[in-house]
Amino acid sequence: MEPDLLYKISLSLIPGLGPCEAREMLNFFGSAEAIFSEKKLHNVPGINATLCKAIESRSVFFRAEQEVEIIRAQHIHPFFVLDPDYPSRLQSCPDAPVMLYSRGNIHSPAQKVVSIVGTRHSSAYGRELTELLVHDLAENFPGTVIVSGLAYGIDICAHRAALKEGLPTIAVVAHGLQDLYPTAHRKTADEICQTGAVLTELPWGTPSEAWRFVQRNRIVAGLCDCCVVMESAVKGGSLITGRMARDYNREVFAYPGRPVDEFSKGCNLLIKQQTAALIESASDLFLEMMWETRPQNKKKQISLFPELNSIQKHVMNLIKPGESVFVNHLVQTSGLRTGDVLSLLTQLEMMGLIENLPGGAYRQKVL
Repeated sequence: MEPDLLYKISLSLIPGLGPCEAREMLNFFGSAEAIFSEKKLHNVPGINATLCKAIESRSVFFRAEQEVEIIRAQHIHPFFVLDPDYPSRLQSCPDAPVMLYSRGNIHSPAQKVVSIVGTRHSSAYGRELTELLVHDLAENFPGTVIVSGLAYGIDICAHRAALKEGLPTIAVVAHGLQDLYPTAHRKTADEICQTGAVLTELPWGTPSEAWRFVQRNRIVAGLCDCCVVMESAVKGGSLITGRMARDYNREVFAYPGRPVDEFSKGCNLLIKQQTAALIESASDLFLEMMWETRPQNKKKQISLFPELNSIQKHVMNLIKPGESVFVNHLVQTSGLRTGDVLSLLTQLEMMGLIENLPGGAYRQKVL
């Protein structure tokens, strides 16, 4: 354990010192140890009398010493905001946490990081879309890190989909690592730590409180290259995360939904306000991010279906790998009548080549 860790943790524990102010002090002094070694803090612009007293008294050192011992005993990985192994994407955010604590590997140099967020009251269709997105990311960009908040609904669906597809995933929690909320997700959290991490900015013993979830959301937003909002009400925490991501100059995407669906209204609002770009499939995200996908998909598609007649092949070729399509879209693009398209879809489904999703969409089965 590095000798100056005590100073780094102490800086993060100073009452009333936010992450932005802490960064300003670090820029001025150069290190956490230098801040506590300074004899004339009151001469430094922006440091008030209360902060001076807290720093000069070193009253936070006892709590920091306890944290260092816990880190050692619990095999927790600490990350200081100026350290080279601190997640570089988050490090660029002005209000990045002074300290991060993790169980597992946070994959700081990961090539691609996608945050997936959404309502705790997810629909079957929203979970299906989440699983499909993660599957397509794994298929085209192995090693992509999936970030979310371990909550019920879309969050836990994204984590479990990542585990299923062999992708590392980071669960950002709003409490210290002494506990896990919600407790129902403890088994999944243990699995996450095998290839990814459970991550927090809060020291050991900090309880889960409602206001900390918004604070946590900025980490979910700052860790990623892009943030995808799957389903959300107009006042959902996912909208806050999406807006934070946009403030950090991350790309934000949202799946649209019916105006009458409560948990589609938030996504529609983000799109309407031009905070998020509308996507209907992973390929839309890849296009917007200018991520070049693997070229073999189209070739594979033709060779997989040699037994199809020409009209079946025609419809099958309109159902692109990794995308879901609706009947009306197939009618418009195929030039066929609705009844003919429905008949062909039934045939293809019986052959095990496509599947019918909730909401009336269809997609290719993963063979």
